[in-house]
Amino acid sequence: MVQKGTYLFASDKSGAWWTCIFQIYKGFKKVSAKSGDFVKISVKSIKIKDAVKKKSKFKSLIILTCYRIKKNDNSRWIFKLNSTILLKKRLSLISREILGPSLSIIRRKKFNYSFPGIL
Repeated sequence: MVQKGTYLFASDKSGAWWTCIFQIYKGFKKVSAKSGDFVKISVKSIKIKDAVKKKSKFKSLIILTCYRIKKNDNSRWIFKLNSTILLKKRLSLISREILGPSLSIIRRKKFNYSFPGIL
């Protein structure tokens, strides 16, 4: 679970490195967001100079959180970073590839071209 002001790692090839949340969607008094939620972020640091600019604002989708995830078969997943992917519009990505692991919540039909192992 992440809140406003939380730093997230950008896990795509958009050129952003660290981002910060300043708005959470889905509700007027929404305090925290979990994986699969849409948020609005600002870019704090970048990897490549020309890809995205600092202090630019984007909509993004949270992929992973540091919160423990328990499944129905009593298996648990724990991740070390909060990570996100940047979006142009509602469901179109800025970059072509997503780096690192992602949950089954994120694997929607419209994101299938970003995940090479999924049909």
